[in-house]
Amino acid sequence: MTLQATVACEVNSYRTPVRFHLPNPNDHIQRIILQSHAFYERAMLEDIGSSLPEDAFVIDVGANIGNHTLFFSAVAGARILAIEPNGEALHILRANVSLNGLQDRVDIKPIALGAEAGMGNVIEEDSSRLGMARVMVTADGQVPVARLDDIARGQHVHLIKIDVEGMEVDVLRGAIGTIERCSPKLLVEAATAQALQDVEAVLRPLGYRKIKVYNETPTYLFEAKFADAYPEKRIQAIDPMHVAALPPTEEIVAGMATVAGNEVALRATVMSLLPQVDRLYVYLNGFTEAPRFIAEHPKIRHFIDTDGSRYGDAGKFWGLEQVKDAIYISCDDDIIYPDDFVARMVGELAQLRGQAVVSVHGSIILQPSHGYYKDRSRAVFHYERALMRRRRVHVAATGTSAFHSSVVQMTLADFRHRNMADIWLTEYLHCRGIPSYVVPRNDGWLKSIEVPRATIYAQSAAGTGSAYDSSSKQDEVLSAIYPISLLSSDAENASSIIYLVDADRPDGLVEFILAVAGRERDPVVFVTCDHETEAMRNVTLHPEFLCEVHLIARSGGNASAYFELLSRHAGRVKAWTLRGGNELKLAGAGEWEKWFVPNTSPASFLPTAALSEA
Repeated sequence: MTLQATVACEVNSYRTPVRFHLPNPNDHIQRIILQSHAFYERAMLEDIGSSLPEDAFVIDVGANIGNHTLFFSAVAGARILAIEPNGEALHILRANVSLNGLQDRVDIKPIALGAEAGMGNVIEEDSSRLGMARVMVTADGQVPVARLDDIARGQHVHLIKIDVEGMEVDVLRGAIGTIERCSPKLLVEAATAQALQDVEAVLRPLGYRKIKVYNETPTYLFEAKFADAYPEKRIQAIDPMHVAALPPTEEIVAGMATVAGNEVALRATVMSLLPQVDRLYVYLNGFTEAPRFIAEHPKIRHFIDTDGSRYGDAGKFWGLEQVKDAIYISCDDDIIYPDDFVARMVGELAQLRGQAVVSVHGSIILQPSHGYYKDRSRAVFHYERALMRRRRVHVAATGTSAFHSSVVQMTLADFRHRNMADIWLTEYLHCRGIPSYVVPRNDGWLKSIEVPRATIYAQSAAGTGSAYDSSSKQDEVLSAIYPISLLSSDAENASSIIYLVDADRPDGLVEFILAVAGRERDPVVFVTCDHETEAMRNVTLHPEFLCEVHLIARSGGNASAYFELLSRHAGRVKAWTLRGGNELKLAGAGEWEKWFVPNTSPASFLPTAALSEA
């Protein structure tokens, strides 16, 4: 059957455009999407979506028109098994999946789920609410009813969402094998107190507890409990599958640096972390003695740097030299870390087999850089803002990071100048080809502590009697390793496309880069030109692109370094020429190599306006 789907609404979520076919504006869900131009139950979707692992497998039981299916597949990047027995909703669901080209990520089954295999009929209670339709099991029914365990064999399931108008318990009873095998998150609608009690009666013996409740009609998030509330070691509270994916790990520790005068924020930060770690190392800048809550706590080790002149913020790495086979969490002294912070960070690290650094805050340096702290120099993934999928970065902020002690083996001697820990870590990772990532999260997952307080940087300024600023030193360190690219930490079998375009003017570059950014998760874009002009730089190097972009002028001094970098990945380079702002042509094999021949033409000294008109 050919689906005649028309676009009734487009929702843009986390830079991902999602198109909806909504033929019935009287239907409750379709009407809300049309009116709001947003996903139905958006807050729940964003909260759950940001917690899913890469390439998660989700079973959407009661998929309806595909609202949840589209979000989890298009925005969160999950693979979906969508279950929908209602013929009218099923037709719209198929149209919406097709409209967004998600057929390779979404498998639709026109069946119902229950405690036992059999047959049933769809009963529609209200024509204005497709989601209220339910299935009644009957031997002479027209709709197949299956057990979730039977259709999920061989799949590792990360999330099961169940909204089946009163049949939730039956679906769960038919899914017990999958739940025991995979320990997935469970999103279960329970409209009444009795319905919730019945659901909990099934899930509590399986070690599940309700964590959150969402939506007008209550939908509960249940998660498996992996250990007692206070295990002997915190690693025992982590999902065993995550632990198995890591290098040998005996403990979880954290490190932070602070300064005298910050005791109020420090106490709040420390108390948010202590229940999640086995040990906390605190480097005290400018203290003469440790605060009692630091000195007397059995989990805390501290070091006092009385004048704070040694390492500053790098003191958070003091504990790294004292641990072995550990997850190390490097923290700031003015953030409230949520109670799932360590477990989530370890889970992200486990997906990368422990061979990376993960952080909540990070940045991509736009190159050529005119200064790391200059305006428009970086694309920043801020820790207080939501991010739906993991992204690679050049700089992982050390105040929100996690890594394995066998992968990052820095000592304090590696921090050769104080108060630039992020840059020293960047240099260390770049030189060893270790990738760094920022992790998915919801808005406000980490929160700054807003109180008047002293800072390490202010202490340094007072100590030197000047406006202390390490930015010039940071630029010096970074300039020695430019060009910095995600390509330097690519796996040997990486197959992602490297985008290269040779342009004669800025016109058309924004459209090119945006098209690339919408096609790839972590695109790497190189723009070559004769001369670096202000107009070319302002258009090409824009923080809002949130991706790695390099501007390479043949009249500059970096063309040969870039040619060497791209030559190592030549098989992945896809090159175009862009002429006149709108004439985009695919370049022939080997043609792009000529674009890196240095150009010493006097035209490099022409004013920007003259170049753009040439």
